[in-house]
Amino acid sequence: MMKKSPETHASAESPPGQDGSSAAAVAEGLRALIIDGELPAGARITERAVAERFDCTASTTREAFHLLEKQGAIMVSARRGARVIDADYAPPRELFVVWDRLRWLLGEELRRHDASAEPASQPEKAARTRSQRLKLVERQLALLSRVSGNPRLADVMGQVALHVCIVAPERLAELEESLSQ
Repeated sequence: MMKKSPETHASAESPPGQDGSSAAAVAEGLRALIIDGELPAGARITERAVAERFDCTASTTREAFHLLEKQGAIMVSARRGARVIDADYAPPRELFVVWDRLRWLLGEELRRHDASAEPASQPEKAARTRSQRLKLVERQLALLSRVSGNPRLADVMGQVALHVCIVAPERLAELEESLSQ
């Protein structure tokens, strides 16, 4: 399922080795594979495949699974392993309803603080991979959270953006556009 190839290896940005593996680094590598579509929505992820790919222990893999589950990227079931979330878990139509309402609320917070959002610069909009584009959205949300004084709102919007990247990646541009308005 998770074959090593030059392409997938590069997208995970040099997987950590056993000597210095950390659950956070493994989780970040897996997150990039999920967001970039190498592990599509609904895909099963086994501890063994992750441990082999990232040259880490089963314990590190389980910790990475826990981190990704907290972010909302995967679901972990006892004796069933982990699965990337799918459209049944995060229906795209509902995600956009939630995003629109949260974006409106963020706009209200910005108005209340008499602040405005700076749109992302053109070079950043030209990011190639979905994981790079999501990082830019998350960066924009972090900036907006500081300006609005509401970090929890930006965190929830970041989770919705992550779900959109996984279950409806073709619509990521809509989120990016809504943040530049």
